[in-house]
Amino acid sequence: MKVVLDTNILVSGLLWRGAPYRCLLALRAGLADLILSPPILDEFRNVLVGKFRHTTAEAEEAVAFVRESATLIDIPGTLRIVKDDPEDDKFIETARIAGADYIVSGDHHLLALGKEAGVTVIGARDFLSILSGVSESSE
Repeated sequence: MKVVLDTNILVSGLLWRGAPYRCLLALRAGLADLILSPPILDEFRNVLVGKFRHTTAEAEEAVAFVRESATLIDIPGTLRIVKDDPEDDKFIETARIAGADYIVSGDHHLLALGKEAGVTVIGARDFLSILSGVSESSE
């Protein structure tokens, strides 16, 4: 299973211990394949520095931490799907090019799509439920 995490899940997973954190742990444990692209990592870095006042070094460390368990793919940045928030297009484009099964997000613009180009957009708790079902069926 291939999964793209959006920036709010990455940030929440890094800073707090809720469902996004458990998603990151599951992906680092190899329960699914994390797929990211340079624009996603750039936004992650920028949010940590700009909104959460991390130093550049701290943000780079966080990016490296996430990056080490992910497959990084390049995207052209040409997809236009999310009219209300075009910045969210990078998540759909990353998922589409990678053939991902899910985008895990807390963003209402993405969640409102439900399913786009064969990729399902779900929240962190729903993703954990799916992983729970997958791990139970493989036992």
